[in-house]
Amino acid sequence: MSTATNVLANANQLITNYDVTKFLLGNNSFIAADITAAGGNGALLTGMVMGRIAATRKIVPLDKDSADGSQYPVGVCIQDQTVANGVTKSITLVNKGKIAASFIKFFAEETLDTVIGPATHTRILRDWLNSIGLEIMIGEELTIVDNQ
Repeated sequence: MSTATNVLANANQLITNYDVTKFLLGNNSFIAADITAAGGNGALLTGMVMGRIAATRKIVPLDKDSADGSQYPVGVCIQDQTVANGVTKSITLVNKGKIAASFIKFFAEETLDTVIGPATHTRILRDWLNSIGLEIMIGEELTIVDNQ
């Protein structure tokens, strides 16, 4: 929690507490998608970028080295979850709106600046996320919690 002191025009002070721990910053929309863990428990973290395998329509953590469709982002996981091996679970992804860059996570070595795509149509991941409707905000938006 951060505190800001503002001096008002009448020389009085207003002390306001701000919460800068938000992940979803506004105008968000969501999709439900199925994920099936393979090879052990699948740990999904809040902010993990997810891709979709084109043939099965299943959601998996984005992998830039894949060629099955999962190298392209379709959304971002909105809460920590565990999916047991072989179990299919429906999860919720944010696929549009403003999200805080500090919460974005990847399964492997990808970053927001990782280049993805075929040689004729490459983009960095930040631009792919923007193209599906996710606006990556560098600083967290300040939200007033209470006034004193």
